Amino acid sequence: MALADYTGSVERLQQTLGRGFAAEPWVLNMPGRSIACKIDQYYYLAVMPAFIETLGRMGGMFPDQVREALVRTGNFITKAPERDPVISLTVSWGGRGVTVNGAFVDADFIDRAVKTYGGLAAVLNVSDLKISSDDRERIEAFFEDKTPPQALAYY
Repeated sequence: MALADYTGSVERLQQTLGRGFAAEPWVLNMPGRSIACKIDQYYYLAVMPAFIETLGRMGGMFPDQVREALVRTGNFITKAPERDPVISLTVSWGGRGVTVNGAFVDADFIDRAVKTYGGLAAVLNVSDLKISSDDRERIEAFFEDKTPPQALAYY
């Protein structure tokens, strides 16, 4: 049995995301409106399942195919053995905290999409979205043996 090659799927998703961002810039980095916001130089926090549903719809893929491609390529952060990227977090962008289901996306995946296919000259800046420091211990456990989000990702 041959191993699945997810390179084509990831490239397609990056094209889709970059072009979607070029057409509708609010799709990224606008807390409360976007499907993903940059929380530090390493990660975006994606709202789930909106992120995979939107990418799937724009790219002509089923959400489970999007999820599998991003998990298998390491673009979604997961914890063994479940490999489930979804984690419930409290976030804020200047007001009171809101609990969301989110997934951490490797910033390189989205940054490459917006630079290569979205027409940006540079990567997006860190957004105003912050995660509650009450969730920090749980997040660091989730990131076991990986670089966790930096201090600037928390309020």
